[in-house]
Amino acid sequence: METTEDAQQEQKPKRNKLFLYLFFFMTIACAVLAWMFWSQKIKKDEDEVQLQSVITNNIQITQESEVVKRDLYQLQTEYDALKTDDEEIKKEIEEKKTLIEQLQKQVKAGYYDISKLKKETKTLREIMQHFVVEIDSLNTLNKKLIAVNDSVSTELHSEKQKSSTLQTEKDKLYKMGSVIKSSGMTVTALNIKSKSKEDGTQKAKKTDKIKIAFKLSENQIAPKGKRDIYVRMVTPDGKEWTESADTDHMFTFNKAKGFYASKKIITYTNEEMPVEMIVKKKDNEEFLPGKYLIEVNMDNITIGSISLELE
Repeated sequence: METTEDAQQEQKPKRNKLFLYLFFFMTIACAVLAWMFWSQKIKKDEDEVQLQSVITNNIQITQESEVVKRDLYQLQTEYDALKTDDEEIKKEIEEKKTLIEQLQKQVKAGYYDISKLKKETKTLREIMQHFVVEIDSLNTLNKKLIAVNDSVSTELHSEKQKSSTLQTEKDKLYKMGSVIKSSGMTVTALNIKSKSKEDGTQKAKKTDKIKIAFKLSENQIAPKGKRDIYVRMVTPDGKEWTESADTDHMFTFNKAKGFYASKKIITYTNEEMPVEMIVKKKDNEEFLPGKYLIEVNMDNITIGSISLELE
């Protein structure tokens, strides 16, 4: 009996020790499982946040892309609406329209940087607004020039009606002996071959300039000194040839106003003197074929006239 009880007493500490080991093992296992569960939960939450961020970013990019598409379409419509006769502005507008088409193709293909695309769209709109202002200014200027040309045409018509009266006044001045007359007037259309060579021509397209030559007569009664000589030239379509239809190129003749084609300042000494005057071709306008009426004016009256026929 005592032997059995002693054996049981010896086994009891062993069992307690085993239970203690088992308790520690279970505690550690639970801690590891809890840590693994918590780590997986944190990673899952981070993945969900990252996924939501990607989705939000994609939605934002898509929305911005649609806005840029609409802006490019609107820009294309506005550029198509720009109308002007200025060739340089036309060329610039066509270049910008081509750029818009290229950007639209990039958007459609998906090859684009949204921030760069928005910047280029903004720049194109600013350029378009500049074109609008510039074209409006040119249109306003053209209206003013048309008004001036209409006024000149009216004065030209009025001049014909007054021709008999003006001729009478001119005769009176001649009788007074103070008018300096012209003589031997010639007109020649010239084609410039080189810096030192010019040939006469009858072809309008080949004409680079028109030379008017004449002599101012001797007049001992007329006052000496500087005088302005003006060449007035009426083209085959009834317009006055001038470098610029503005007030700086207007002069008075026979109590009327008009545009001059050439101007020269001479010093008159009461002696006969030769004079040559040149009417140059404009950079953007050739001489028309047909008949040109040419007048030489000095001291507010016409002192000579001649005509030129170009083929």
